[in-house]
Amino acid sequence: MRETEQSAELVRCTPEADWLLERIARVCYNSEDRLECDCPDGRCSRCRERRDKFLAGLRDRRHDSIFEHAHATFRLVADRGVTHELVRHRLASYTQSSTRYIKYSDGIPVVRPFFASPDREAAWRRAMLAAEAGYRELLAAGAPAQEARDVLPTCTAAVIFVTANFREWRHILKLRLGREAHPKIRALARMILAELSPLCPVYFSDLEGDA
Repeated sequence: MRETEQSAELVRCTPEADWLLERIARVCYNSEDRLECDCPDGRCSRCRERRDKFLAGLRDRRHDSIFEHAHATFRLVADRGVTHELVRHRLASYTQSSTRYIKYSDGIPVVRPFFASPDREAAWRRAMLAAEAGYRELLAAGAPAQEARDVLPTCTAAVIFVTANFREWRHILKLRLGREAHPKIRALARMILAELSPLCPVYFSDLEGDA
């Protein structure tokens, strides 16, 4: 058994997303003339202030379709219970490590739960060792990975790439940062939010109060 930590790595994001989003949204209101400024590239403090105010208005009026023009891809490490919840968000693309083809011959990677007591942790460790023993026994008997995986625990760690537009990321985070969310997916959502907030603060930073 190998204990693995959850993680969220931003792999790629639409460059200068807020700059792009303002330009796209101005078309709706025929207000492209507002983009004119003495600065050469629209990135001065005056432009940033105007852009933040404009995008905040779109957010508050729930004109969220504009934010679908920006995307972010994450490499996440989480247990399979968490990934099963995550892939229920249908407006995203997913690619996940497959237990059909991966043989955990050097130990099952697991994400440790948030335990309320030492007794619960001890019971979990006994169950994990038993699952690993069964998995090794099946492999030794010649079972393919897709057969042996039936004894893998829900907390088996997985790598999953997720690509979604900003609107969908905001939807995911609003749900998964809530107090009713599972503790593990809530912790993962905080990691994702920490990466997204600096990229488009107007659209994501207000979610921090839900964390």
